[in-house]
Amino acid sequence: MTGMAVAPRSVIVPSPRTRPSRRPTVPHGFSLVEVLIATGLLATVIASLPHLFAIATRANLDAGDTTWATVLAAQKVEELRAEPFPEPLRSVDYLDSGGKRLDDPGSTRWAYTRRWWIEPLSSAPGNTVVITVVVSRYRSGDEDARDAEVQRREAVRLVTLRTRKAP
Repeated sequence: MTGMAVAPRSVIVPSPRTRPSRRPTVPHGFSLVEVLIATGLLATVIASLPHLFAIATRANLDAGDTTWATVLAAQKVEELRAEPFPEPLRSVDYLDSGGKRLDDPGSTRWAYTRRWWIEPLSSAPGNTVVITVVVSRYRSGDEDARDAEVQRREAVRLVTLRTRKAP
């Protein structure tokens, strides 16, 4: 740098009015399409809630009926097992919703049908019997139902064996 003069660099500073924005533009809020889609989804969810509650209520009632039918079947099995060695038999009870036996099958309080039968076991007919109890919720027309019809419907079925005690 001998003898040469260097011109100072000039710095150009743009004015704030002409400076381009270096910040990216950020949209504030939602577009109309986004609002419409969100509203449609929310309406669909809200519209399906009553149906969901109805299904849950029906399932809860059915579970209660099945539980009570199981209790009624277990009571009859224990009653039959407690008796002296039973002979082959077929019978039916008509019960109200509290499990009380009804004498009149035409009663309007009839809620459950409890059928049971005692049959000899084919491999040991003299010493062992099979005790079967089926409890189903009453539906109109049950008076003439056959065993096969009871088996096809929703019902609680308990089966047990009873053997003679050796002398």
